[in-house]
Amino acid sequence: MTTLTVDQLDKWYRKRLATQSKDFIKRAEKSHKNVSQTLKDVGVIAGDLEDSAKDDSETIGIATRFAMKLDGIVKSFNVKHDITYESTEAMQEEIQRFIQELWGAGARWIRRMDKRHKNMIKMLDTYMKELSKEMKALGKLLYEFSWVKDLERIGGRIQTLSELTYSAEGFEEQIRQIQLKIDTATKEHSAATQAYNEFTKTSNVAELLSLDEESEHIAALLRMKLSPLKKQVKKFMQRDTGVRVSPSGQRALTEYFEDPLTAIIAEPEGTPGLVEGLGGLQKALDTGKLKLKDRLARRASEEIEAIKNGSISSLQLQAKELDEKRRTFAGSDVYKKSAVLAERLNEASRNLEYHTNDLLKVGDDIRKQIARVEEFKTRIESEILEFFEETITIKIDKLGLEPLMARCVTN
Repeated sequence: MTTLTVDQLDKWYRKRLATQSKDFIKRAEKSHKNVSQTLKDVGVIAGDLEDSAKDDSETIGIATRFAMKLDGIVKSFNVKHDITYESTEAMQEEIQRFIQELWGAGARWIRRMDKRHKNMIKMLDTYMKELSKEMKALGKLLYEFSWVKDLERIGGRIQTLSELTYSAEGFEEQIRQIQLKIDTATKEHSAATQAYNEFTKTSNVAELLSLDEESEHIAALLRMKLSPLKKQVKKFMQRDTGVRVSPSGQRALTEYFEDPLTAIIAEPEGTPGLVEGLGGLQKALDTGKLKLKDRLARRASEEIEAIKNGSISSLQLQAKELDEKRRTFAGSDVYKKSAVLAERLNEASRNLEYHTNDLLKVGDDIRKQIARVEEFKTRIESEILEFFEETITIKIDKLGLEPLMARCVTN
């Protein structure tokens, strides 16, 4: 068993790869040279065609255009000098594309060219046959040495592992930048909190805050009163019972169960809209057009009767009084300043939470990075054993990620 660092592993791998793939490289190199030479020969024909066309004004347009197209196709052929299985696959695809483009242009121009270019076209046809032959030879070569592709993939994973092991610096910079933003946001939040608290202590805004608390209390009581009717009203609104309810009654049945406080303030005294809507529900129950379990039907009838008799009238009166007081405050400077300070505090809280979440995300990314390093390490060791039949243990020095992850913990 051999123990190697990531840098040592890369050198070891390249040496083993060169040894095992030397036969493939040798044969692929021959094909690469043949293709390069054929491309040069086709380029010469393109130049000769363009030169010969200058002497004949009748065919200059056709021959020159074909020559220019031919020259462009040759120049766009991407021949990679680094010979690998991947580059050889790319070479095969390039040959196929080259032949298709060339004969596509030829189908348009060759038949219209002067007969004196016949020999050049024959030479061009010969070169295309040579390229087709090389393309087939490359196909057989790639099939025969398909296992080389698996060997080369190991190299890609080693490169990725190397990049992963040098990621601490990038994470450290991210943490530094986010921490600066958190420090700024914390100061802004502390200042906004202090300003808001001092204002509430030195002004009558406390009375406004008590209005909010009382309003929330009334809203809770209304929800509790209406809760026994929630399922029954929902079924009544969803089913066609044939019982007609006015638009104001239908609206009340919807709004009271979404925002009861706003709904009861908007209603005239005595909540006529709600009473009418619930009256429709009671009629549907009485006539049997809405079928409910006895317990639910009985409970609904009791609550409807209580509301008709004014069980929520006192809550409506309190809600309207609180709303009137709030409207009075709304026009005052105290209310406006309170709203500004409250919004400033909310914005500071959101900003601090946003940057804190960014820091937590970096911590999560670091955890994933540590897991990826272990994943790639294990996979590379396994594939080396499978394809090179050697046992390698990859030694990875401390990544320096764990201390950084500890810095991503927030209060």
